[in-house]
Amino acid sequence: MVDTAGTGAGAEGVGASLEPDGPSNSELVIFELAPQEDSGSDTLGRYRYQAEVTAQDCLAMLTQESIDSVVCEWHEDFVVVRTDGSVELVSVKHREGTQGPWTLVELCKSGGLTHLFDRWCACECAANVRLRLATNAALKPGKDNAGMLARMCGPEPEVTAGQTAMAEEVARQMLKVRWKQPYPNVPDTPVCKKDADIRIPAGFAERVVRFLAALEISCKPPHRESITDVNIQRLLVPAVEQLKLAHVDLENTYRAIVDRIERANRDESDRSQLAVYIADPGRVRNRSQIQQRIGRRRITREILRHEVVYTSVQLPTFPRGQAPVVAPGGAKLRRKLRRGRVPSDEAAFAERLRSAWYTTWAERRTGLAGDETDLLNLSTDVLEMAFDCRRHARAQVVEGGEFGIKMNDLLAERLKADALPSPPRIQLSNLHLRGLAYQLCDECHFFFSEPFDADEEAS
Repeated sequence: MVDTAGTGAGAEGVGASLEPDGPSNSELVIFELAPQEDSGSDTLGRYRYQAEVTAQDCLAMLTQESIDSVVCEWHEDFVVVRTDGSVELVSVKHREGTQGPWTLVELCKSGGLTHLFDRWCACECAANVRLRLATNAALKPGKDNAGMLARMCGPEPEVTAGQTAMAEEVARQMLKVRWKQPYPNVPDTPVCKKDADIRIPAGFAERVVRFLAALEISCKPPHRESITDVNIQRLLVPAVEQLKLAHVDLENTYRAIVDRIERANRDESDRSQLAVYIADPGRVRNRSQIQQRIGRRRITREILRHEVVYTSVQLPTFPRGQAPVVAPGGAKLRRKLRRGRVPSDEAAFAERLRSAWYTTWAERRTGLAGDETDLLNLSTDVLEMAFDCRRHARAQVVEGGEFGIKMNDLLAERLKADALPSPPRIQLSNLHLRGLAYQLCDECHFFFSEPFDADEEAS
């Protein structure tokens, strides 16, 4: 069995009192509390399977606005941060088929249940903290076994009869685990030969009941051999279609996303700083280092979009299957090209490219908040190239001479997708970039001559 969640000795306990101030991610209790230092996380938490299970929530984030981000290797294998201010700690457990289904005893001992409980307690059992145990293996059926436990979990459990007895059994199993593994939030009780002789400390069973209400036991993750294909077909393909992305290399995009998650899992550049943070009860002096570490482990929607890999297929100037749309406006562009002495046929071609940009951007934008930033970054790069072409055009004519024709020639020669400082998020041809340049000119961001009042000339 591959155990992908750490189970080492803890360094902080229930005594930490940190209340969340609001829905801001940086203020959530879980991100005020440093994870435990444990060798299990260091050695076993880097398996590809864990990264691919994490990728399931990351791919869902592309189309679900309810997910804000995913933080890798923080307390558990990863944490899903939601826009409503809640977080979900997820423990990933892969089990080989030869080992059979999980039993209740195994879930508590090696299945990560006790570790999840300990982390939940360390987060002060906060109401905004949810828990998920994700495993590829089945759960053993039976009245007092793992299958029945899963049906009793969650805020609206499928089965309610016998919950108290189940919570007491889980409590006893956790107390047994505590005899050999020093979880700080599980009471230390005397060793007994029989489970029935274990005395449950006052209030502990009640806390386990609350824990089960915050827990989901999921058997949805596929086996290691099939998870790649399942994730691509069930999650990545629908996301690409919903975002209206064309010519996406699915396999390389998926591989890039999982590689990015693995890099976040491997971040251990400030382990000494983390130790100081744990040793300082105030946790104020080192808060900035902890937040920087969280930042390196956080996967956002924007990060995922930058990992999309496109094929080398040449994009058509106008989207196929759609009637060409004439971009609104254009009067100022025509006046500027005319003032710059650009020939009328080239000016008409500029109008066509502006419409090509307009229809392509309308089709391929995602509709998410990041579109405006993407457009601003792309426009800034195109403007920089336009100004560079203007400087060179001016240098090639006599002082005070007309340079619009030369500037337009340089735009056609130099404004290339592979020449931009940063590649566009969506696939664009060189003609689309020129269309964007003409649109920016129509919006009066630059001229093909010395500046003039384009509105006044119209009158």
